[in-house]
Amino acid sequence: MGTREVLLLRNFEFDPDDREMEILCGEFPQLCFTATDERSYVPQDLARYEIIVGSPRPEDLKWAKHLRWLQTQTSGVDRFVDRSLFARSDILLSNASGAYGRQIADQVIATVIAFNHNLLHYHSHMTDSLWQVWPSSADLWEQTLLVIGLGDLGRHVAKRAKWHGMRVIAVKRTITDTLVDVDVVATLDGLDTLLPEADYVVLCAPSTAETRQVMDRRRLALMKRSSFLINVARGTLVDHDALTEALREGHLAGAALDVTDPEPLPPGHPLWTLPNVLITPHSSGLSRNDPRRVFKIVHENMRKYLAGQPLRNQVDFDRTY
Repeated sequence: MGTREVLLLRNFEFDPDDREMEILCGEFPQLCFTATDERSYVPQDLARYEIIVGSPRPEDLKWAKHLRWLQTQTSGVDRFVDRSLFARSDILLSNASGAYGRQIADQVIATVIAFNHNLLHYHSHMTDSLWQVWPSSADLWEQTLLVIGLGDLGRHVAKRAKWHGMRVIAVKRTITDTLVDVDVVATLDGLDTLLPEADYVVLCAPSTAETRQVMDRRRLALMKRSSFLINVARGTLVDHDALTEALREGHLAGAALDVTDPEPLPPGHPLWTLPNVLITPHSSGLSRNDPRRVFKIVHENMRKYLAGQPLRNQVDFDRTY
């Protein structure tokens, strides 16, 4: 039996089955695995573990005196990028980027199509048995989609938009390679120039000091009056008061928010009642297949960690992603 302790925190996205546990125990005999529900661990027990997979409560990490590596089951690691949370300064942090991009991108495109075909209007008419036609103002392939953030998620959104014949423009932190599914790409400095061109603006960037409220009142005003904002990244990327005002005044045609700030969005918040807003509870990445995809990342990183190799999706604490 292994003497290096590993804690596996089970949750919806990471829930290794019997076969996967056999793989871990068989391939890594030097490790001793403990699996428990994410809500059931005892904070003081964290001191035993060299490796934790999952998302412990950040305030409990002070107990993890021997922790060397935290692998989250999420792609976002906002809660864990503060080094002062950890007992060690040389902590390794990695995320599950790559496990969720495709299904989130599918929801983005579904939302784009719903807005383009006025499906929210039609659904609201069902209450009154109202038979009223809402023709699309333009065909999808005549429109432009702007992706802010071209990581795993943003690339999948761009690919799917291009499949539908859309013009795709994008903003990313650095431009280092050719992107086959993007017609125009710029750094964040060029965002103001691209916003007036977009019919749909899709937020896919991580939450950093640079991206916090990247869509503020001024930038929302740069968007077309007929355009839509879709946020599947983090709620902190949008000034929600300014967004509410823009929607109420008809400056924006609509918004789809899978993430908000705060989460959950409080009852009574005006965004709940606006007819041109679609809100989902941070659920766009949820799939019954999530645990299998996350396990593959965990399994690969176990090998890399024990071999002393750089981890897949290793987080840069300075960049916070």
